Amino acid sequence: MTPTVKLIVLLSAVLLVLPALGADGSGQGSLSIYVDDDFGKALVVGYIDDPDSLLFLNDSGQIYEEDTGMVYAVTDSLIGTEGSKGSTWCLKFPLKGYYDEYHAVFYIPGNVDLREVDCSKGLDFLSSSYNGSLVLDVHGFDLTDPAVSISYQAA
Repeated sequence: MTPTVKLIVLLSAVLLVLPALGADGSGQGSLSIYVDDDFGKALVVGYIDDPDSLLFLNDSGQIYEEDTGMVYAVTDSLIGTEGSKGSTWCLKFPLKGYYDEYHAVFYIPGNVDLREVDCSKGLDFLSSSYNGSLVLDVHGFDLTDPAVSISYQAA
């Protein structure tokens, strides 16, 4: 067999094995969370294997497509205020279950001061600013019950 044929056979075998590996309860999540301008609600869009892992969906307007895993939800249960004057906002985004791959991007509008980012063990994040928004890109692999908490103040 030529090296090209061997590679094709190997890739075909991997593609056949991957769905079987996912049958043991592993999952994937790739979500984008957009906070509205007054910080009161968030739009959650993306793909997730198990919608029951999104506990906030019970309190939101939602659409979940079983065949594709696409979720679209508007909720006010992710964001609250902290402190005596309520000047610090906190976005809490916990998921339940096991994830072999997790990716969430948070978009917080306006000129905000980032106070704290608290991610569960195994999650890493990058922060940046884009088009007037704070952008936090969080990712991780082989995680159980991943959670992200972001505290910020309007500047």
